[in-house]
Amino acid sequence: MANNEEKLVFLDDLPETYSLEVPAGENKTLRLVALKQLPAKLHLVVNVHRDALFRGAFVDFTDVSTELDLQVNLLEEGAQCDWHLAVLSHGKANKSFSTSVKHIAPHTQALMSNYGIAREQSHLVFTGTSAIEHGAVKANTRQEAKIIVFDPGANGLASPILLIGENDVQASHAAVVGRLNEDHLFYLESRGVSEEDAKRLIALGYLKPIERYYDDPALVEKIDAVIEGEIA
Repeated sequence: MANNEEKLVFLDDLPETYSLEVPAGENKTLRLVALKQLPAKLHLVVNVHRDALFRGAFVDFTDVSTELDLQVNLLEEGAQCDWHLAVLSHGKANKSFSTSVKHIAPHTQALMSNYGIAREQSHLVFTGTSAIEHGAVKANTRQEAKIIVFDPGANGLASPILLIGENDVQASHAAVVGRLNEDHLFYLESRGVSEEDAKRLIALGYLKPIERYYDDPALVEKIDAVIEGEIA
């Protein structure tokens, strides 16, 4: 793959509807960041052509309610999608993230990874759809979704969907929603770590992997600071 094009977008600069074309043989990376502001609705459409790769990363650490709809279309043979989402939902925010990948051609590949923390009185929903259409033989699709609920007033829902229209394919999903592990808290507190600091450490360990998709050290430091500052 050639012509690697990378784009860093702060969500307050992005229109409600955004589309991206990844031409044949090219590699495009889209990095989205929302630390304070976020549109109430956001619709993203990505079309990936022959032997091309779309890589996307999205950080949302706001207390703003939003609905995100991401649609990735793997239109031609060899098209690939690598998508990663990290959400810290807090305050009274209602957040809904719908991410879907459609395999239209043979030998296409996709990974969707959505991780989130819900705290205070916030609501966080992940809906992932992997669709393999008839004729998309040898397609390989996987989606992962995990939400940790930190506080009694918060809740989360992860809903994976597989729509398979072809036999010779690989398709899988993993979805987990659970409360903050009290044993982990107890372990840290028994070693002199306060409950507040223990929650910060757990949150950092859980959300920090998204930083590997961001190569600006100043932005990575800011992401760390937001995680630590919002978990109390």
